[in-house]
Amino acid sequence: MSSDIEINDTEITKNQNEFAKWIEEAIDKGYFKHYEYEYFNNIQEVGSGGFGKVYRVKWKNSDKFLALKSFYNFDNVTIKEIVRELKLQRDIQFHDNVIKFYGLTKLESESNAAQLKNYMFVMEYANDGSLQNYLKKNFTTLTWDDKCKLAYQLASAVSCLHNEEIVHRDLHSGNVLIHQKIIKLADFGLSRRIGETSKNQSKIFAIEILQGRREKPIPGTPMDYIKIYTECWHENPDNRPTINQMIMNQSRSLIRVVL
Repeated sequence: MSSDIEINDTEITKNQNEFAKWIEEAIDKGYFKHYEYEYFNNIQEVGSGGFGKVYRVKWKNSDKFLALKSFYNFDNVTIKEIVRELKLQRDIQFHDNVIKFYGLTKLESESNAAQLKNYMFVMEYANDGSLQNYLKKNFTTLTWDDKCKLAYQLASAVSCLHNEEIVHRDLHSGNVLIHQKIIKLADFGLSRRIGETSKNQSKIFAIEILQGRREKPIPGTPMDYIKIYTECWHENPDNRPTINQMIMNQSRSLIRVVL
């Protein structure tokens, strides 16, 4: 996708018609690939969230599964989130641990309002679902090597965002997907650009941390890994590791676990 595309959030959200015209123009200019909806089959709903639903589909005459991400409505808030997600996906498309965005499709309708609502993202399909469900299903059979690899992949995906000056802002196990046992970070609608003066260490804590509560290590957890995540809730933000420092520590930990 060309990096020349500029998107003015304020102008787009003035009305839905303008947004629809922008989508059509972006497709015509090749900024986004358009997929004919009629070429999808075996459509099955596999998830839903605050903004819409996700469907698993098959592409024409193939065994390849894709995901279609739909939206419940296109009010100004939703439009802003969609525009933001499209802009950010462009900059992180190359990373193996970030879900791939392939383009857009539309279920045709005679109504102008329905035309806009029927736009959907065409995305990479994650066959193992969310990290949350994957761990519930497989936790007892996963080795520490497996778990540390997942943690390393997730940290790598977050590092990719930070290197592009992006903060996810909605990072939880439901927005982390698994495809063929590999982490795929998803859902960038709430993500933001971070200023150049922002620090790399977060000043944000979970409520439980502010209440003085700490997670107790699961028996058998490698000591290196315990050290990595306990450093992240240090009371002094300056003493917390950056994401790149975490990756270096995880690399060393993985080597020790494998050996």
